[in-house]
Amino acid sequence: MRLLVLASANVIHTRRWVAWFLERGHEVILATLEPSGEDRHPEEHVLPARSSVQAFQYLLAVPALARLVRKFRPQLVNAHFVSGYGFLAALVPSARPLAISAWGSDILLNPEKSRLHRLRTRFALRAARLVTCDAENLSGALQGLGVGSSRILEVPMGVDPRLFYPADKETFVQIPGESSPLRIVSTRRLEPIYDIETLLRAAVVLKGRGLDFRIEIAGQGSDRARLENFRDESDLKDRVRFTGELSQAELAGVLREADIYVSASLSDSTSVSLLEAMACGIFPVVTDIAGNRQWVAQGRNGLTFPPGDFCRLAECLDQAVKDSDLRLKAREANIELIRRKALWEDNMRLVEERFLELAGV
Repeated sequence: MRLLVLASANVIHTRRWVAWFLERGHEVILATLEPSGEDRHPEEHVLPARSSVQAFQYLLAVPALARLVRKFRPQLVNAHFVSGYGFLAALVPSARPLAISAWGSDILLNPEKSRLHRLRTRFALRAARLVTCDAENLSGALQGLGVGSSRILEVPMGVDPRLFYPADKETFVQIPGESSPLRIVSTRRLEPIYDIETLLRAAVVLKGRGLDFRIEIAGQGSDRARLENFRDESDLKDRVRFTGELSQAELAGVLREADIYVSASLSDSTSVSLLEAMACGIFPVVTDIAGNRQWVAQGRNGLTFPPGDFCRLAECLDQAVKDSDLRLKAREANIELIRRKALWEDNMRLVEERFLELAGV
């Protein structure tokens, strides 16, 4: 099929999505307001829309998108992020049939910002023949916004087992923090919604308790400079390292070398970062929010803490160090859970089937 994808090209999840359909033999164009960088793919088309106000960028991009639709004649348009690219696609009547992919905050947070945000979200959703999402809480929120269950496809993006797989089981025999430093990793973007500062504050508590640990924070974002300053002012420079954005292969290697994965996110649907960590067999310590509860059961295959509660996070990390049996049991349970429910190829084939149906191919 001829597939036109509207999404932020500078996000790894977008590039994975587009690459999968290209590898399956579909003709794909990625139209974006946020180009991926100097080494852009030939399929990437930058929409001209100059404005310092993001909402205006989508409005200004309408003529360019309409021209692209006329030229490419897509059999299906797939817009990612409901209130952004979904809204843009909804404004172009020729960008049909339309499938919108919800990412989480566009449904869980944005509609609550203002009446205008909610109206824009509903406007986009009404234009969609199909809405994909990756979690139960997101599906429920979509229905609350008037999307019938028959128009919702709930499927997590999943992980590639050729990249994300566990290290040897023997690496879990030693107790981290005694014979070697506890290795903690975060792979969330450095944006306020992911609340990396809570992890750093927990690190201050752990250091005060005399625990030997190292934290690797893999990701990029607008909050990096502030977080690095906080690390330095908290005397954590020898304990915490910011790596920037890593390739998928590099990320998998970092996860396999870690003992514990931490996500302090304030809001989430199904986090691909969490699934990747679970696939690598490392122990998850995550916020007690709906998107995480779908995958992590407290005390069974991970530990949870209230959002923003760095003291409780420190306690969870301390507990994980001491309870090697829990870590080993969680490792086996999580690897099996990913194999059953969150493999990239299996889940993307479900998306492809619905897309082909909509495209009439």
